[in-house]
Amino acid sequence: MRIQKFGHSCLLVEDGGARVLLDPGTFSRGFEDLRGLTAVLITHQHPDHMDLDRLEPLLAANPDAQLYADPESAEQLAARGLTVTPTDAGAQFEIGGLSARIIGHQHAVIHPDIPVVTNVGYLLGGRLFHPGDALTVPDEPVELLALPAVAPWMKIQETIDYLRAVAPRTALPIHDAVSAAKQLYYGHLDRLGPDATTLRVIDDGEPVEL
Repeated sequence: MRIQKFGHSCLLVEDGGARVLLDPGTFSRGFEDLRGLTAVLITHQHPDHMDLDRLEPLLAANPDAQLYADPESAEQLAARGLTVTPTDAGAQFEIGGLSARIIGHQHAVIHPDIPVVTNVGYLLGGRLFHPGDALTVPDEPVELLALPAVAPWMKIQETIDYLRAVAPRTALPIHDAVSAAKQLYYGHLDRLGPDATTLRVIDDGEPVEL
């Protein structure tokens, strides 16, 4: 599995014949020129995960790409005239031979006065889990975890406990564009995560094989 990060929570996952882009949002850069995409997956509607203004031309340049999103995001995408498949917890499908399973249904609580939106996590190829903006623990072992590192809806203690609960072989920090000192968070996660877990920072770099 080949993984490239385009900032914040946006990952390009290549496995077999599939090229899948997750959460192209406003804090991410460089995904606009991607071609040959098999699918685009959206975890939830917040702009840092779904940049509608750049998503539309991206899909126009990738006419064969399938679009999947949580139910509420799917409504917004359909309103823009895009063909989208709504997906929710328990759903399973294949993308160019790559299996996808949906785990989770809701965004983490930011504040009791802020409505909770729908949020789905994607388990790809039975290996990589991208939870979006939630700390959903999968009901099966996960080899690779896209780990939310910094967010207004959590504190570092929750991130560490989540990493320990999932205990992946490799954790890839995401959701970090909101921090001016990402290495501080990475250091805590590296020191306090499970002994068997390797923290692999791939910030906006070259693709890595995992």
